[in-house]
Amino acid sequence: MSVSALQSGIPYSELTQSVWFSLLDEPRQQALLSVCRPVKLLAREYLFHRGDTFNGIFVLLEGALWISGLDNDGNEVGLTVIKPGEWFGEIALFDKEPRTHDVLASEPCRLLHVPAEKLNGLLASDAQWWPLFGQLLTAKVRMLFQSIEDRSQPRTAVRVARKLYEFVLRSPSESTHTEINMGQEQFGKLLSLSRQKTNQHLKLLASQGVIAVSYGKITILSNSKLKVCAQIND
Repeated sequence: MSVSALQSGIPYSELTQSVWFSLLDEPRQQALLSVCRPVKLLAREYLFHRGDTFNGIFVLLEGALWISGLDNDGNEVGLTVIKPGEWFGEIALFDKEPRTHDVLASEPCRLLHVPAEKLNGLLASDAQWWPLFGQLLTAKVRMLFQSIEDRSQPRTAVRVARKLYEFVLRSPSESTHTEINMGQEQFGKLLSLSRQKTNQHLKLLASQGVIAVSYGKITILSNSKLKVCAQIND
């Protein structure tokens, strides 16, 4: 969290969870906040659908958003979950193409929305915003490549551990425990695993003191143990 984020009187404390936002200088933080508008979603309410026209970018303040697509049979395929502090929606800013996926609130959510016309105004007044928004995009590309690599891992236990560790990497650095607010079936969809198979591997990790599992929640208790299970050596 940057000193400027603390001193500038940011009205949304949740934004300190965003490394990208915290690294912006104070004038740009204020400029971005000045064009934001609050948005609320009910559980199971869609923010936007695949194919929708670009209407700006968002940051999640509270709740969880489910990003999904469809397989060849028309079944929902979970891709990832957006957590508080994460900015998203910038892909269409760069290519001007329709939205790539559905975004659904898995629980009640609070967000900030930067409408497209306000976003264009920022970009017109300060060209340095382009590389800054590019950082958001490239971070997702890196995550995508890592996800593709993880899915190629033949051992399911390692794939499960790596997907859990992905949530650790997306949490504030000062967090000691990482909470993932989703059920086992939903988590399994991120890995294309059955509920039974997901339950089996999560129970094993719980028995080793790596995680705790409760209704609708997975809590990561030990990052170091999880890294060993995920075979992450850095």
